Amino acid sequence: MRWLFRLIRNLLALLAIVIIIVIVYRNVPALSDLNPFDNSNEQTTEEMAPQHANATYKIEDNPLLQNVPLGQTKQAFNWINKSEFMDVSGLERMGYDDNYVAGQRGTEYILYKFGEPKMYVYQTEQDLMNDLSAMHSNIELLPKTAY
Repeated sequence: MRWLFRLIRNLLALLAIVIIIVIVYRNVPALSDLNPFDNSNEQTTEEMAPQHANATYKIEDNPLLQNVPLGQTKQAFNWINKSEFMDVSGLERMGYDDNYVAGQRGTEYILYKFGEPKMYVYQTEQDLMNDLSAMHSNIELLPKTAY
């Protein structure tokens, strides 16, 4: 009789622990991100909305800061050597401020907002500068020797 009481008590304790873990896991978003078995590729961030309907740009995946969590791209960019970053990413000229990185890669001009999964790719520097001024950001593209 005593062993039956202990068995029931232990099963109830185990059930209570499982219920607490499930409640905490559902209500604490930081723990949900740590799930190693979650293979979903869904992005919870919103896509970048076009600023101008008549601007000529396309949206591409961001190859510049791969393997860096989106929430930490600004910190990672502040830590890295800018001239090495330009070498690795193929940028000839680059400029940045607190919210954006702009650069020239061959004949293309790119604009990346920190924390976004995509980046703008413009064909002309004037289109890039027009969008930057519309976003109230003044970024001057400087050569690699300036960094």
